[in-house]
Amino acid sequence: MSARRLATVAVAGVVLAACAPIPRPAVLDELDHVRAGAAAAESKRYAPGAFARAEKLRGDALAALDEKDRAGAQILGEQAVAAHAHAHAISRVARAEAAEAEAKAQRSAGEASLAGLEAEQARVAAEVDALDMRIKVARDAQPVVPSGKADADRERARLAAARSLALQARLLCGAARLLTAPAPPGNPQPDGTQPSAAQPGGPQPSAAQPGAAQPGAAQPSAAQPGSANLAAQLDEATAAIKKLDADLAEAGVAGRAIPAPIDQASRARAGCLAALTAARRAATPVTRAPGAGDALLAELSAAGTWSPVRDDRGIVITLRGLFAGNALTKTGEARLRDLSRVAAAHPAFPVAVVVHTDREISAREEPAWAARADAVVRALDPAQGASAAAAPQAPRIAPFLAGSAAPVVDPGGSERGRNARVEIVFVTPETL
Repeated sequence: MSARRLATVAVAGVVLAACAPIPRPAVLDELDHVRAGAAAAESKRYAPGAFARAEKLRGDALAALDEKDRAGAQILGEQAVAAHAHAHAISRVARAEAAEAEAKAQRSAGEASLAGLEAEQARVAAEVDALDMRIKVARDAQPVVPSGKADADRERARLAAARSLALQARLLCGAARLLTAPAPPGNPQPDGTQPSAAQPGGPQPSAAQPGAAQPGAAQPSAAQPGSANLAAQLDEATAAIKKLDADLAEAGVAGRAIPAPIDQASRARAGCLAALTAARRAATPVTRAPGAGDALLAELSAAGTWSPVRDDRGIVITLRGLFAGNALTKTGEARLRDLSRVAAAHPAFPVAVVVHTDREISAREEPAWAARADAVVRALDPAQGASAAAAPQAPRIAPFLAGSAAPVVDPGGSERGRNARVEIVFVTPETL
């Protein structure tokens, strides 16, 4: 072959070599594999900014390859792979944060649903309890079969039972008045249905309390819903108690064969319980179940020192040994101070101080017992020594002298001293 031919072939080889495409870097194939995976789809959803940056680097690498810059395409391809890995890491963090937010939202929704269910359960329970109370009131108000004559021993027992029912009626009406009539300064006696000083076995108002309500004069608050109806209901119950007091006094006269007014006493108690229930129902919100009585009972029970119980009036704490003579003992004062703090923390609960004796007391002894009741009221009143601005927040406190009409043990037995006690009654203001 001549030299000219060889030169021509060499030139053609050089030209062909210059026109051939450059090899595609392997990193671009790896980049295509990365882009096709699930990680890239996740990065595109949760980290779109980082994903866009990786795609831009891939575009730059392909552009460098088109310009036959294999080294540049290699470098840019490696950067694009790293950018996709970075975008995937960011997307995993974002996905975790989104899952956490969704879990929190679900938890909040679940808690709201649970709270709604609990509120509905409490409301239904309140309705059930209120219905039970209405049934009890209606049952107590049903006419009873008139009691016939009985022998002397049974009549004495009936008379004692009638006095006890009269006491219960008086205390229930007193609780209703505490709920419907804000007490004026000085904690006056709100129950205008007390018997006369000579009435045996009945609770007496404290003689030291000024401004006591007049008999038959209900004084509901003007803001109280249905106050006129409540006043009329209390007036009716008051009149029934006054009539009962007169009949009890006549039946208790020695030598008179008059039947004990046991049926009349039952009706009087039912009337006062109905008035108390009406007062509570008027003050109970219809949109929620308050549970105020349950909360206070739980609080006092948790203290472990009071042994509280619940009756128709509210939460009752029984104290004994408060007095040495007519003066409060130091231990008694300390216990009453503790209860005073409870009363101050729950000003919606009026407080009835009920003093029971272990024997019938004479008219001559009543002032001393009334002074004891007043001493308990003063010890309980958190407004004692407080400023005038703080005084209106104090709960209403009223004394009741119950006498010996409600013994807890045999009045003629060896433990009759247990009948002498003081009940601190936190009158429940609502239906629960």
